[in-house]
Amino acid sequence: MAPPNDRKRRIQDTENSAATKSHDPDGGIARTAKKAKVEDGRSIFVRSLPPGVTNESLTDFFSQYFAVKHATVVVDQETKESRGFGFVSFADADDARDAKAALDKKEWDGRRIRIEVAEPRQRNADEASKRPGKGREAFQRPSTKLIIRNLPWSIKTSEQLSKLFLSYGKVIYSDLPQNKGKLKGFGFVTIRGRPNAEKALEAVNGKIVDGRPLAVDWAVDKATWDKQQNTENGEKDSQDDEDEAEDEKEDKDDMKLLDEVDEEKETQKPKRELMTDNSSTVFVRNLPFTATDEQLKSFFGHFGNVRYARVVMDKATDRPAGTGFVCFVDTADAKTCIIDAPRRAPPTAGGVKHSILQDENADPTGKYTMDGRVLQVAQAVGKNEAANLAENSLAQRRQKDKRHLYLLSEGAIGGNSPLRGLLTDAEVRMRSMSAQQRKKLVEKNPMLHISLTRLALRNIPNDIGAKELKELARKAVVEFAKDVKEGRRQPLSKEENARDGKDAKDKEKDRKQKRKGIVKQAKIVFEDNKGSKVSESSGAGKSRGYGFIEYTSHRHALMGLRYLNGHQLDGNNGRKQRLIVEFAIENAQVVKRRQEAEKTARKPKKDGDADASEHEEDEDEEVPEQKKKKQKGKKPKGNMNKGPQVGTKAKPPKEGDVDEKKKPADAKEAIQQKLIARKRQVRKKKAVARGKA
Repeated sequence: MAPPNDRKRRIQDTENSAATKSHDPDGGIARTAKKAKVEDGRSIFVRSLPPGVTNESLTDFFSQYFAVKHATVVVDQETKESRGFGFVSFADADDARDAKAALDKKEWDGRRIRIEVAEPRQRNADEASKRPGKGREAFQRPSTKLIIRNLPWSIKTSEQLSKLFLSYGKVIYSDLPQNKGKLKGFGFVTIRGRPNAEKALEAVNGKIVDGRPLAVDWAVDKATWDKQQNTENGEKDSQDDEDEAEDEKEDKDDMKLLDEVDEEKETQKPKRELMTDNSSTVFVRNLPFTATDEQLKSFFGHFGNVRYARVVMDKATDRPAGTGFVCFVDTADAKTCIIDAPRRAPPTAGGVKHSILQDENADPTGKYTMDGRVLQVAQAVGKNEAANLAENSLAQRRQKDKRHLYLLSEGAIGGNSPLRGLLTDAEVRMRSMSAQQRKKLVEKNPMLHISLTRLALRNIPNDIGAKELKELARKAVVEFAKDVKEGRRQPLSKEENARDGKDAKDKEKDRKQKRKGIVKQAKIVFEDNKGSKVSESSGAGKSRGYGFIEYTSHRHALMGLRYLNGHQLDGNNGRKQRLIVEFAIENAQVVKRRQEAEKTARKPKKDGDADASEHEEDEDEEVPEQKKKKQKGKKPKGNMNKGPQVGTKAKPPKEGDVDEKKKPADAKEAIQQKLIARKRQVRKKKAVARGKA
């Protein structure tokens, strides 16, 4: 048995030969490991990997820091075990260099990984001619990759693009390049066989699709494209969109800048295109929360050979989410698994509800029962389609939520957020207590709901007034839009933009025509020395440190909340405070009274009516004002002298009321006569006094 040091030295030499394959085309590792793809300047060689690392886990590890195109762990073909090293390709050469600088010697599961920038093998013509088999054919084989320009915007997925070429041959790979989620207007298609590709080019080139003539041509690599551009234009061209897409989405069959291991099986074509094909993958629901990847793979093994199985983990709790994916080697096995899977029972008529207990007859064969749970199996879909389905499902659930309770979590700062590290312990406790109190409030009182447009702010500096708060609310929406444009923030989703309703655009247009601002109200709550609420205009109170902002639309409210939440403000005492912003909790009855007050305020004003802005005040403050107005309107005209008022004589009572009202009327009339006589005497005395003087 060889000493441990000699064994380590041999492993190190093997890894070094794999990393420098461009200088050693006949490396011995080529006969025992899986093919790995190395792209010029954009790939790294990673060694000292922890045992058990797979292609997926290697991709996940580096995806936390950079955009990864693909990753490959080199495995032994006989034992199928990892050799302890692999390759990772990035979308940009800068990412590869940054990954080496940032992650070299980083600890991963107890091991410090080592990273080097991988160099592609550069074979000359003589070496290529000497090597038999597929290595020679790869460089001599004519390309079957086409570029399609001037695509209509109705073609939004690679599947739609593939349908245009299916009648001319098998489509191996298709892609629609995007820039920040937006299509670039062109795509790539790889067809099996040069004759089929030539037929497709002749037939589809110039074809009118949705009013646009398609332009189809042979796709070339980036170096050839740059050379052609320099020859035709006589100038250097920077990387345009098509160059970048060609560089990023090069056909995996045309690129042979790999560490070509396993020379014995070089005649077999690597089916890398299956990575984007979901036809052999199934999505599994109702998994036991104790299930692991190995158990899931073993369970579905009786349906056919399983390529891999993954249990989905909840990102928030880092625990199994009860769902998973199983990828079969053969597509037919996946289809059989889906077809034979038990289906949910349809809803019964008459509103009869099903039992919550497990239906023992749902899976009579027991093939789909795992730890007493009947699994639900469906065809897996692509990432974009899954996102659309999830968004539509979420929108439907939220439409049924009339109280908008899903907005309770808006404004919460998670433990993984960078902003969490900037909060003080007091601010963290304040946010935690607020979340608990708000949840209890809405659970106890069904009349409470979450406002779509009104925000509640706390931890406001004492020197901030309503005017400054309103200006800050306007600025928040503008700054949020700037951050989105510059890529510092995620934009609002389609579902979030659709919450304002179908007439949102008309309302926004009407608002702009009337030249109204996006902030409807900004208010700071003040109190006097006794702790009672007072208005800010009185000037006799001090701020309680909280207030409200009401926007004209939910879209603007979301933008304002996400910018202001955690936003730091400096007080006049030099103290720095970060705002706590949440959607306000409102009472349905109070909102109804407020809306009625707004309607009243819009009507033409009469004598004694207050300004239309009075509806912005709290309901408790509006009621006394209305009472005062009524009292002023009832003040009688006539005798303005001091002393008790003397009214006119009472009208004669009706016949039926004579007996009941005769005595009170006589007594009142007698008092009035006495008062009149007394006033006359006073006037006479004054007149006599003036005459004597």
